[in-house]
Amino acid sequence: MSDVENVATFPAAFIPKESKFRLEDFDTLQASRVHWRVKGLWPATGVCFIGGPSMSGKSFWALDAVAKVCRGEDVLGRKSKASGAVYIASEGAAGVRNRITGLRSKIGPLDGAFRFIGQAPNLMEPEDVDDLEAALDEARHDLVEEGHGLGVVVIDTLSASIPGADENSAKDMSPVLAALQKMALRLECLVLVIAHTGKDETRGLRGWSGLLANADGLIMLDTPDGEARGGAVVKVKDGESGDRFGFELKRLTIGEDEDGDEITTCVIEERDAIAKPKAGRQPTVAAQNAETIKAAFNRIFPEKAVRIMAPGADGAMGVSLSDLQDEALRMGLGDLAPDCSGLTDADKKKTMRAWNNKRGKDFKRAVDLLRRADYRLENDHVWQIKANRRSPA
Repeated sequence: MSDVENVATFPAAFIPKESKFRLEDFDTLQASRVHWRVKGLWPATGVCFIGGPSMSGKSFWALDAVAKVCRGEDVLGRKSKASGAVYIASEGAAGVRNRITGLRSKIGPLDGAFRFIGQAPNLMEPEDVDDLEAALDEARHDLVEEGHGLGVVVIDTLSASIPGADENSAKDMSPVLAALQKMALRLECLVLVIAHTGKDETRGLRGWSGLLANADGLIMLDTPDGEARGGAVVKVKDGESGDRFGFELKRLTIGEDEDGDEITTCVIEERDAIAKPKAGRQPTVAAQNAETIKAAFNRIFPEKAVRIMAPGADGAMGVSLSDLQDEALRMGLGDLAPDCSGLTDADKKKTMRAWNNKRGKDFKRAVDLLRRADYRLENDHVWQIKANRRSPA
């Protein structure tokens, strides 16, 4: 039998497979080119984050920046390549609609380059991820036909898109990050994720440290200091970071409600960069929780406001205490869920019961602080005194 015949009859298991790994020589290796959506800030394909505490203006800033990309305008002084975008409002969809309406009144139409989804995906569920990708792929085809293409997908916010997840756990968060990275690759776009900070804002994004380690970019907004707001470019993979920027939120009337009262929102007005907030005495946990409750109040007010019938309310609009507590807890008030792995069922129930009781107490302490500010609480409802709010903001 010839050598050729021997090879032909050699067991298939011993025939080496073609490897996916390629060896390149140091002397001839060529530099790769980074393709940018916003040069030196956001890659054309990848996953980046916009982080910041509650009330820092994250969604306002993101909407303004993405609209600039749709028009091919500079973002933070960096050139952008014009493309279409899809904005997914996983929480506070009614408020985001108002913000988009306000932004449109400021900059004009975007000729179909900006699309909106008001339903929250569950990034923990593969079927939901597939459904979202199918919707985004359909949007991409439409945007291509209209001459825009799909360049940016915004998810606002991460926490509202991962119900029930332990944000501190690599076991929960690693698959979510992987799903976002695969989505970016399959759609050939930038996935821009809006995320909250933890109780210690100086430590950056809330939860698993792998988010920052694996992110292609991170912009962090500061706790607002009066009208002045700002942020910093914290990370740019394959680019420079560290520069700061400033902005203000300008109040804008976008219409009237059924009672003839103004419906208001805000738009971004760029300002000179403000100095990084000085380290000093940090607000108490109760004060931070009170700020979360204020943000929760603003978020649910457009959809759940009712007229307060309590004495002295003078026709003000407010929200029920139970709705406010549900939203505040969903936004992250109190400690993150404990890790119950390895516990017996009985111990799990005991641990979760203690956690829920503590969050309830945290809410009550924070509400007590609001009583000293511009809010009143009576008959299980909360309303704002100073603004005597009658229309959504």
